[in-house]
Amino acid sequence: MDKIDDLLTRAVDNVIPSKGALEDVLRSGQKLRVYPGFDPSTPNLHIGHMIGLRKLRDWQNLGHEVIFLIGDFTGRIGD
Repeated sequence: MDKIDDLLTRAVDNVIPSKGALEDVLRSGQKLRVYPGFDPSTPNLHIGHMIGLRKLRDWQNLGHEVIFLIGDFTGRIGD
């Protein structure tokens, strides 16, 4: 299994719009900007958060830009 297959299958439930479409982009050599959102409305981090953080590291290891996005206004109003 190569690194792109590993990125798209390990700890991944679903790829939207499709795994094939994202794989085509990744194999073309295009670098992507990836940013997940994290909700700061709870003071606790748990082991489940590590799944997303480790996946971000996988994206970085393949040369993509990762932006760690923490909600501010939405966190204050508690949506």
